[in-house]
Amino acid sequence: MKGINFLGDRKLVVKEFPKPTPVGGDVLVKMRASAICGTDMHHFRKSWDELVAYRKGLNGSTDTITGHEPSGVVEAVGPDVINVKIGDRVSVYQHFGCGTCTHCVAGNVMDCPERRGMGSAKNGSAADYLMCPERNCMPIPDWLSFEKAAVLSCAGGTGYQSVKRLNIQPGETLAIFGLGPVGLSALMFGIAAGAKIFGVDIIPERLELAKKLGAKETINAASSNPVTELINLTNGVGVDAAADYSGNKNSQHAIMEAGRKGGRAVVVGMGGNFTVSTGTMIDKQFTLMGSWVYNKDQFSEIIRYVGENNVPIEDMITHRFTLDQAQEALDLFDAGKAAKIVFTWRD
Repeated sequence: MKGINFLGDRKLVVKEFPKPTPVGGDVLVKMRASAICGTDMHHFRKSWDELVAYRKGLNGSTDTITGHEPSGVVEAVGPDVINVKIGDRVSVYQHFGCGTCTHCVAGNVMDCPERRGMGSAKNGSAADYLMCPERNCMPIPDWLSFEKAAVLSCAGGTGYQSVKRLNIQPGETLAIFGLGPVGLSALMFGIAAGAKIFGVDIIPERLELAKKLGAKETINAASSNPVTELINLTNGVGVDAAADYSGNKNSQHAIMEAGRKGGRAVVVGMGGNFTVSTGTMIDKQFTLMGSWVYNKDQFSEIIRYVGENNVPIEDMITHRFTLDQAQEALDLFDAGKAAKIVFTWRD
């Protein structure tokens, strides 16, 4: 089978790997779609030495296949698999845990002390096949396309979780800093919740797409002060809620500065550290929180919400490639010229 392996310094190779054979409680999934995530780019940009050190730190291999936003069809199962059947349509939760700790039992696999990530410590989904424990399989209904399921499995689900944590109410204003795949997902979920969206970024193509997806206003932070603009757009009050998906410390400061008294904000983008003004937080009685990926058992809730509210999650897919076009695809995403890129397979 073919798979993508990063070589460091923005280089990769598409090469042959042994096709896995499921044993015990393993499930073998034939890929139908696998999306590129911003987290993939962190590894893509590492030097070879940084990549080796990172993977060794996770007890992983330098041959690890990248990717962690999959969907496909179950092709084979191990003898101990109980509920998943050959032919099932599934996505696969990106975090692999021990399966027995209190976090795993509760579905919070990302908090497991033994957690290993797909595409970093464990082989990922940018390959013809993906093997995973049965407990990581998440069913996909027939009405949901493989491409949509792949996008929802990480970026979409992370955006949903952050908007849910903000408890957005109809008519509220929501400022979204960072209009990559997670930010654009949050934009669509925010609109579905009834919010008026203000999108902030420095890449014109992303700002244009945000406008097409329903943002009320967009702000180019490279040429305007987003805090000033947001306060003006809300008649001097400030936004009800804000979220940062960029990981940029200036944006992380701005989400609180642009918020109204009694407002709230969530930090999702991982970057450097930033300092919070406790005086501003106290004076505004402001709520600042963090958000990460969703609980594994929440995936069915996310899918149901998309269906019931007609969230057009597929509209942020701007490019589709085959595995053999991987270098072109990753370079395009790295340049910020694409919103969401999906690798696809034909029947």
